[in-house]
Amino acid sequence: MNPKDLCDIDDLATSLVVDVFLGFNTHKMDVNYKEMYTCKSDLKPIIEDFIQNQQMKKALNALWNKKCIPSHLFKGSYKKLVRDHIERYLGIFYRDSGFKIEPCHRYSLENKVGAKITASRFWFRGDIIKQLVGSVAELTEEEEDEILHIGKNDFSVMYSCRKKCAQLWLGPAAYINHDCRANCKFVANDKGTACVKVLKDIEPGEEITCFYSSNFFGENNIYCECYSCEKFCTGAFKTKEEKPNPGRYNFRQTNGRINSYRSPTRSKKIKEPKTPKKNKSTILEPVTPNKYPEADKGEALLGSPYTKIIQKTRGLDLDKTSK
Repeated sequence: MNPKDLCDIDDLATSLVVDVFLGFNTHKMDVNYKEMYTCKSDLKPIIEDFIQNQQMKKALNALWNKKCIPSHLFKGSYKKLVRDHIERYLGIFYRDSGFKIEPCHRYSLENKVGAKITASRFWFRGDIIKQLVGSVAELTEEEEDEILHIGKNDFSVMYSCRKKCAQLWLGPAAYINHDCRANCKFVANDKGTACVKVLKDIEPGEEITCFYSSNFFGENNIYCECYSCEKFCTGAFKTKEEKPNPGRYNFRQTNGRINSYRSPTRSKKIKEPKTPKKNKSTILEPVTPNKYPEADKGEALLGSPYTKIIQKTRGLDLDKTSK
C-alpha cells in the first residue's frame, strides 16, 4: 500500500469506527479532511451490533457501501485494503482483545480532546498484544514533503537505514499515548505490520503507553504532560523555578530528524574537519573526514537491525524502553 492510500484509508477507517464509537473526530492524516472523514454518528448501530454479536463479516458488509466509502476508494482494487484496515480497528472491540479505546482529555497538544488505549485484562511482561497493530508504507522524499506537516500529522514516522527511507505506520496503536516510564514497546509482525509487546505487568483499567523519545515534547521533554511526569513533578509539572529557559522549540521536527539519518549523498554534505595548524613540538595524527552519521542504539525496532524510530516524531525511544 502506498503512503497516500494508507493515509486516506486510515482516515476513513478511523472516521467509520473510532470516531463513531467515541462520538468525536480523532486525528487525521489529511489536515484539511473533508466531510467524508467527519464523524458518521448514524453508523453507531453497526458498531454496537458488532460489539454485541462479534460478527466481523456482517459489520464489514454493512460499512462497504457508497454512503460510507468515498468514491475514489469504492473500487474493486481497494476493497481488500479498505476492509482489512477497517477490520484492524474493529478488532479493538473483540471481547478477547485485552484492551479498549476511551476518550482522553489530558493533553494540551491534542486540545484536550483525544483518545487512549487501556487494558481490559491483566497483561504480563513479555506478552504480545496482537490486536494493537498497524500497517507500514514507505515514504519518498517527495511524499514526505507532500504528506507530512510538522506538529499536525507527523505521528508514527519511522526511518529505515536498510531501505534509506522514512516509513509511515498507521493503525489502532497510533492511539497509544506517550509516557516517560512506558509499559509497552512496538515489535515486528508479519507482512509489513507491527504490534505491541508488554514491558511491565499491566492491570485492567491501566493505560497502555509507549515512550516516544526523550525530546518529543521539547528538549528533555520539558513540556511533557504524561502521568509519570505528573507523579514525579518533571516535564510540564516542574515549578517555574526548576524549569530552564528552553528557548524556541518546534514539536516533532520530522524533516530535520529524518535528514540526520540519511546518507550524506541524499542530504547536505558533511564538511570535512579543518586541518589543524602545525606545531613543531607535537606530532599530528592524520585527519580523516567524518563518517556517515551513526545510527542510534536500539535498531531492533520492528524486529529488524536496520530500522529505528526517529526521535521528535511520534514513536519509540528504544534505548529507554529496553531498560
